Amino acid sequence: MKLLFIDNKSMQNSIRLGLLEQMAHHQVYLTDKLDDTMIYYKTHKPELVLIDFSIDIGLKALQKILEHNHTQHVITISDSFDCSEILGCDYCVENYKKKRVIKKKGIHDLLYLIENFSEMPCEFSNKFENCVSDDKNVTE
Repeated sequence: MKLLFIDNKSMQNSIRLGLLEQMAHHQVYLTDKLDDTMIYYKTHKPELVLIDFSIDIGLKALQKILEHNHTQHVITISDSFDCSEILGCDYCVENYKKKRVIKKKGIHDLLYLIENFSEMPCEFSNKFENCVSDDKNVTE
């Protein structure tokens, strides 16, 4: 499977990239530049895009990819709610084929999610809705 991995080019990510290629025989392209991201995306049409939302280009890369193809399978890696859509996570999962996972995932968990993308729930879909409803109860 062709994967586009948008994250910084750290030693940890180089190791992660190597493991994805060796353990599961995925073709993985790692980038941390928006122009490079979009050139690779349009040229190679990856089946899955992984975006670390803590890097500067995370949100912009997601927006550009979804503008180009709103049905692109995307995994955003984050431990915050910054990348939630206005209408909530369930809307995002249904309409954008996007899932979000907590940043501290091991390689085996990440491989499982990549290979079973369609069957895996977004880790945040219910948590986000609960946070919003809890906040409303507090202010009422």
